[in-house]
Amino acid sequence: MKLEGSKLLSRNEIHALISNGLNYVYFSKKLEPIYRRQYQHEAALEFRYRAPIIFLLYIYLSYGIYQNLSETEQASQWLLLYSWVGIIIFIAWLFSFVRRFDHLFDIYAGLGCSAAIAISFMIITSVQNNNDALLHAAMMYAVIIVYSFVGLRFYTALIAGWFGGFTAILITKLLNYPIDWAFLNRTYTFSSVLGMSLAYAIDRQHRENYLQNCIIELNKLEMAQQSEQLERLTQLDALTGLANRRHLTTVLDQQWNMALRHQMPLSILMVDIDFFKEYNDHLGHLAGDICLQKIAHELQLITSRSTDLAARYGGEEFLLMFPLQEEHQIETIALKLLAHISNLALPHPSSSISPYVTVSIGAATIVPQAHDALSAFIQSADDALYLAKSNGRNQFFMQKKPAA
Repeated sequence: MKLEGSKLLSRNEIHALISNGLNYVYFSKKLEPIYRRQYQHEAALEFRYRAPIIFLLYIYLSYGIYQNLSETEQASQWLLLYSWVGIIIFIAWLFSFVRRFDHLFDIYAGLGCSAAIAISFMIITSVQNNNDALLHAAMMYAVIIVYSFVGLRFYTALIAGWFGGFTAILITKLLNYPIDWAFLNRTYTFSSVLGMSLAYAIDRQHRENYLQNCIIELNKLEMAQQSEQLERLTQLDALTGLANRRHLTTVLDQQWNMALRHQMPLSILMVDIDFFKEYNDHLGHLAGDICLQKIAHELQLITSRSTDLAARYGGEEFLLMFPLQEEHQIETIALKLLAHISNLALPHPSSSISPYVTVSIGAATIVPQAHDALSAFIQSADDALYLAKSNGRNQFFMQKKPAA
């Protein structure tokens, strides 16, 4: 029986369960309900194939017993009573095909098993003949099948097996049928103990396999997380945490094609830190790195939508992408960004335009047409940035059309 492992347990919790040896064939309160649901579903699925085998064994055993009883007066009585065992097997088999009954597998299979054992038990006391050994063999067959082949978990099989026996004893006593306790102890009790041992070993093995599957699932999850993390690292700039140039190219190309297909606006901002070389020369590269990181943080705040993207374009230059944004919206964003950078109040002793770090911004918006090119669109934003610098820096300039 193959069960999908759970991801709820940590590796240490799984190893603790394995090292404990599963002597009580029971998981923690957190895991046991999950395991039970999965097990019931798989057990019901497997019972669809096991039930015909059980039924064939039942027919074979019934035929053998009937052959030995055919010349006795009790043959028809035995056949009438024992046919109910076959009916129970058939009904349980039909239930296993109804998926919404999977969570009831323990109930319908357990009750069916108890009934089969009780009927097999009562036949021994109600049908008196010289072939009692055969009737006891039929009961032993029922007990062993219940514990080892139906697919019940250990405790469920334990309850079903003994409940069927005790129910039969109670009914037999009420009907005043005689019970050969010595023979019964050598058959029902012995087969029950043997069946319990088999059920315990099977249930424990299933649980050990399940925990191994849990470890496999954890390994898959960890590998997927590591792969995802590695993928993210290949997409990010190591210093600023923004998208790198390669990832920007991929996403920008996708958004350009989407805007072209659906005739939607696409906007970009080219952002450059004013006099950054002088900043590095005066304060050092470590301060320059910190400055880049703080500017990058503000850019991330500006590009807060899931479709927006902030990327380090190169050196102290950044590119911001905004799908579905019109020119007036981009102008608002550019002014907001200038204000945010100003509010950082990062000292810039070497700047000729401000005592603090400032940026220049070139903006461009387009609804791309078939004859337009993405490279020309980016160049138009770069040209707008050049004009913003030429006009005194610490400002933005909107390029309304891609450069020719």
